[in-house]
Amino acid sequence: MTGRLHRRYPQLSRVLLNHGLEVAYSDRGLAPRALRDIRTAAAAGRFEVEDLDLALAMTVGAQLALGSLLHAQPDRDDAKSSDLVVRGLLRHFGMSADEAARICSLDLPDLDMVDAAVR
Repeated sequence: MTGRLHRRYPQLSRVLLNHGLEVAYSDRGLAPRALRDIRTAAAAGRFEVEDLDLALAMTVGAQLALGSLLHAQPDRDDAKSSDLVVRGLLRHFGMSADEAARICSLDLPDLDMVDAAVR
Protein backbone atom coordinates (compact mmCIF):
# COMPACT_ATOMS: atom_id res chain seq x y z
CA MET A 1 0.00 0.00 0.00
CA THR A 2 2.86 2.38 0.80
CA GLY A 3 4.18 2.19 -2.77
CA ARG A 4 0.81 3.20 -4.17
CA LEU A 5 0.69 6.28 -1.96
CA HIS A 6 3.58 7.92 -3.80
CA ARG A 7 1.28 8.70 -6.72
CA ARG A 8 -1.77 9.45 -4.63
CA TYR A 9 0.07 11.97 -2.42
CA PRO A 10 3.04 13.24 -4.45
CA GLN A 11 3.84 16.15 -2.11
CA LEU A 12 3.81 13.92 0.97
CA SER A 13 5.89 11.41 -0.98
CA ARG A 14 8.54 14.03 -1.72
CA VAL A 15 8.76 14.88 1.98
CA LEU A 16 9.19 11.19 2.74
CA LEU A 17 11.85 10.84 0.04
CA ASN A 18 13.74 13.86 1.35
CA HIS A 19 13.59 12.75 5.00
CA GLY A 20 13.02 9.01 4.67
CA LEU A 21 16.27 7.89 6.20
CA GLU A 22 15.68 10.09 9.24
CA VAL A 23 12.14 8.75 9.58
CA ALA A 24 13.39 5.17 9.22
CA TYR A 25 14.93 5.30 12.66
CA SER A 26 12.21 7.31 14.38
CA ASP A 27 10.26 5.81 17.23
CA ARG A 28 7.06 7.17 15.63
CA GLY A 29 5.30 6.68 12.30
CA LEU A 30 5.77 3.83 9.86
CA ALA A 31 9.20 2.61 11.01
CA PRO A 32 8.15 1.12 14.35
CA ARG A 33 5.15 -0.51 12.69
CA ALA A 34 7.33 -2.04 9.97
CA LEU A 35 9.83 -3.24 12.57
CA ARG A 36 7.00 -4.77 14.62
CA ASP A 37 5.65 -6.57 11.54
CA ILE A 38 9.10 -7.90 10.60
CA ARG A 39 9.72 -9.04 14.19
CA THR A 40 6.31 -10.74 14.37
CA ALA A 41 6.82 -12.54 11.05
CA ALA A 42 10.27 -13.71 12.14
CA ALA A 43 8.97 -14.94 15.50
CA ALA A 44 6.19 -16.84 13.72
CA GLY A 45 8.73 -18.51 11.42
CA ARG A 46 7.44 -16.79 8.29
CA PHE A 47 10.62 -14.72 7.81
CA GLU A 48 14.25 -15.74 8.16
CA VAL A 49 15.79 -12.56 9.54
CA GLU A 50 19.21 -12.49 11.16
CA ASP A 51 19.23 -8.76 11.96
CA LEU A 52 15.96 -6.87 12.52
CA ASP A 53 17.52 -3.44 12.10
CA LEU A 54 19.11 -4.46 8.81
CA ALA A 55 15.80 -5.94 7.62
CA LEU A 56 14.11 -2.63 8.41
CA ALA A 57 16.85 -0.69 6.60
CA MET A 58 16.40 -2.89 3.52
CA THR A 59 12.64 -2.40 3.61
CA VAL A 60 12.95 1.36 3.96
CA GLY A 61 15.58 1.52 1.23
CA ALA A 62 13.38 -0.45 -1.16
CA GLN A 63 10.39 1.80 -0.50
CA LEU A 64 12.41 4.99 -0.92
CA ALA A 65 13.97 3.71 -4.14
CA LEU A 66 10.52 2.76 -5.43
CA GLY A 67 9.14 6.21 -4.62
CA SER A 68 12.04 7.89 -6.38
CA LEU A 69 11.57 5.68 -9.43
CA LEU A 70 7.84 6.40 -9.57
CA HIS A 71 8.51 10.14 -9.53
CA ALA A 72 11.19 9.79 -12.22
CA GLN A 73 8.96 7.60 -14.41
CA PRO A 74 5.42 9.01 -14.22
CA ASP A 75 4.07 6.46 -16.71
CA ARG A 76 5.28 3.48 -14.66
CA ASP A 77 2.48 1.36 -13.17
CA ASP A 78 2.73 2.11 -9.44
CA ALA A 79 0.61 -0.85 -8.35
CA LYS A 80 2.53 -3.42 -10.39
CA SER A 81 5.87 -1.91 -9.37
CA SER A 82 4.86 -1.87 -5.69
CA ASP A 83 3.84 -5.51 -5.85
CA LEU A 84 7.12 -6.50 -7.50
CA VAL A 85 9.13 -4.73 -4.79
CA VAL A 86 7.09 -6.33 -2.01
CA ARG A 87 7.37 -9.79 -3.59
CA GLY A 88 11.12 -9.32 -3.80
CA LEU A 89 11.37 -8.30 -0.15
CA LEU A 90 9.19 -11.18 1.00
CA ARG A 91 11.32 -13.64 -0.96
CA HIS A 92 14.50 -12.09 0.42
CA PHE A 93 13.14 -12.63 3.92
CA GLY A 94 12.70 -16.33 3.17
CA MET A 95 9.18 -16.64 1.85
CA SER A 96 8.51 -18.92 -1.10
CA ALA A 97 7.74 -17.34 -4.47
CA ASP A 98 4.23 -18.82 -4.43
CA GLU A 99 3.45 -17.51 -0.95
CA ALA A 100 4.85 -14.06 -1.76
CA ALA A 101 2.73 -13.93 -4.93
CA ARG A 102 -0.35 -15.06 -2.98
CA ILE A 103 0.13 -12.35 -0.37
CA CYS A 104 0.62 -9.68 -3.04
CA SER A 105 -2.63 -10.74 -4.68
CA LEU A 106 -4.70 -10.11 -1.55
CA ASP A 107 -6.98 -7.08 -1.49
CA LEU A 108 -5.55 -3.96 0.09
CA PRO A 109 -7.46 -1.72 2.46
CA ASP A 110 -9.59 0.89 0.74
CA LEU A 111 -7.31 3.80 -0.15
CA ASP A 112 -10.27 6.16 0.30
CA MET A 113 -10.01 5.37 4.02
CA VAL A 114 -6.39 6.52 3.85
CA ASP A 115 -7.56 9.71 2.15
CA ALA A 116 -9.82 10.45 5.13
CA ALA A 117 -7.01 9.82 7.60
CA VAL A 118 -4.56 12.05 5.71
CA ARG A 119 -6.99 14.95 5.53
